[in-house]
Amino acid sequence: MANKVEPKSLEELQSMHTGSLMSRRKALLKCDESFEMSDELEHSDQGLIQFKDSAVWKQAYSDLKEVLSTRENIPSKKERKEIRQAKAKSR
Repeated sequence: MANKVEPKSLEELQSMHTGSLMSRRKALLKCDESFEMSDELEHSDQGLIQFKDSAVWKQAYSDLKEVLSTRENIPSKKERKEIRQAKAKSR
C-alpha cells in the first residue's frame, strides 16, 4: 500500500517545527516510486501525495528542502552519542 501524504503550502511548512518537517520528509520518502511499481489496483486521487514520480511529490519535496535549509541542524543519534561521550570525558 502506498504511503499517502497531505500536500502543504510553503507557508504551512514554515510554521511547522523542525521535527515535524523531518517526519514529513520521512513520509514523503516512503511514498512508492510510481503507480506502476506500487501494489495499488486503481489510482485514487484524493488530493493526497502518493507517488514520487508525480509533479506534486517533486514540488512538496522541493518546498520541504527549501524550508529545512533555513533551520538549525538536528544532530543524528550517532552525533548525539558522540557529544554526550565527549561531555562525560571532560568532567
